[in-house]
Amino acid sequence: MSKIIKKLFLPSDGEVFVKKGDCIPSGTLIAKTLYLRERPFIIDIAGPLKIELNEINEYLTKEIGNSIEVKETIAIKRTLTTNYTVESPVKGTLEYISPASGKIVIRERVEKEDIGPFTVNCSKELNVSPNVIRNIMKKKVGNRVEKNGIIIKYSTWQSFLEKVCRSPIFGEIIDIDYDTGNITIRRPAEIIELVSHTSGVVKNIIDNRGAYIEFEGTVIKGKFGFGGERYGILGKDIIIINKKLSRKEYDRYKDKIKGIITSSIDVGEFEDIFGNDLKKGISREKKGLPTIILITGFGKKKIDNETFNLLENNTGKYIMIDGRTQIRAGVKRPEIIIFS
Repeated sequence: MSKIIKKLFLPSDGEVFVKKGDCIPSGTLIAKTLYLRERPFIIDIAGPLKIELNEINEYLTKEIGNSIEVKETIAIKRTLTTNYTVESPVKGTLEYISPASGKIVIRERVEKEDIGPFTVNCSKELNVSPNVIRNIMKKKVGNRVEKNGIIIKYSTWQSFLEKVCRSPIFGEIIDIDYDTGNITIRRPAEIIELVSHTSGVVKNIIDNRGAYIEFEGTVIKGKFGFGGERYGILGKDIIIINKKLSRKEYDRYKDKIKGIITSSIDVGEFEDIFGNDLKKGISREKKGLPTIILITGFGKKKIDNETFNLLENNTGKYIMIDGRTQIRAGVKRPEIIIFS
């Protein structure tokens, strides 16, 4: 048993509900945000400017970290006869420059006015009755549409001109009213809440993002894993398999539990289940799948007696497992935390 400090961190700015020094019980809401999933946009620079891939830095008008507006010039090549330019399709921040590919990455910036909901009367936009909308509407509730993307297009045999009704934002169609011709769109978002799964002390605050919580527990490190944080009862929600995990066993348990702590797995079986994460040296989170912790790694080894006995002796306790792994730059190993 030892003192453990855990960082609880929101993916975007939000509200923090605790303060430094607070003694908190399990279940305390630490922070909360409306997460908008700001998307990365990959933009070709070398192609439009007709330059070599590794020359893009010479023609960019922005640096990493710079703010960018929609249609702002982000690269320009001047010649005696013409100027070649690249404009940004999105407002955001220049996040990455890749001379190897001749491309850059802009992370979009979402503001309150981009969220919605927005209602567009496509009946008026197309100058048709709502009944016509019912017949020509191809999209459904739940479908997504880009900003300035087409919601409906319409033309008649009498006219070669095609009319379109466009979305004012990137979003999801949440309502279609065929009596009025109104289409309502809202940007996809989710409420994310950070909750402490154990009692402890707030050691420090991360402004607008979260906190560091200190508590007592036991940490066990694994060699490799897959999946994000899962919480549950050891032996019930999260099970122990002290032998090589097979695809057959994984398929038997995957829809019934939150996680598996196992000794090892064959490389081929791992790739069959999880794809090429092992070759990349970094494992990902996949919603709906249990988290896997490999204590010894790959092959046929069993869990060492000390670790196995520790797990067995804590069967029935509330634990956390985190399978996220990075074995190259910035090494991160999967871990198990047994709460006191």
